Amino acid sequence: MRVYLLLIPILFLACEQNDGPRPPTDDVYASPSVVDEDQERHVWQKPGVVIDVLGDIEEKVIADIGAGEGFFARRLAPLADRVIAVEIDRRWIEYLDTVRKTELPQEMQVRLEPRLALPDDPMLSDREVDIVLFVNTLYLIENREAYLHKLLPALRPSGRIVIVDWKQEDTALGPDPVERIGLPDLGRMLNAAGFEIVSVDNKTLDYQYIVVAERK
Repeated sequence: MRVYLLLIPILFLACEQNDGPRPPTDDVYASPSVVDEDQERHVWQKPGVVIDVLGDIEEKVIADIGAGEGFFARRLAPLADRVIAVEIDRRWIEYLDTVRKTELPQEMQVRLEPRLALPDDPMLSDREVDIVLFVNTLYLIENREAYLHKLLPALRPSGRIVIVDWKQEDTALGPDPVERIGLPDLGRMLNAAGFEIVSVDNKTLDYQYIVVAERK
């Protein structure tokens, strides 16, 4: 009996190492190191803070642009009506689909939809979403203003955009400051794309600002 009990944790560890989704080796939006540092990221990313900014999402459809390994998508899916995890790398789509099947209860799996998109097009239908979420993604998009403009028809009348991106200053984490989007530039970009900023939080997160914008 004692030998049997000792074998249980060994078998559990073996299953834990061999089962479950494995991330692709690289990606345009998300670094593989982020996948291995989910717990560490949880500390500085403060996902609860970001989710609170989204408000009541129980009946909302959210597009998570550049979802990567699903750091936010997998947290939002049980809370929202549906989460569209938008990615441009098919390997991440396959990974997210495995996450959906292995981490969510069967009745909730329909709430997470991995969707393959293009670098310049999120592939969202007209009036499909209530909230578009960018986390550490917008600065990587080449023609940001045009991309933001394409989101206008996808948003429902009361829809909004939530942008969480790196502060344009030296921080312990994040890309080179020259690659980041400053708040004044972001404001001009949103305005030109047909949005207006309704709130800015540059203090709560250590490395990122949170901007909420609505259509004009």
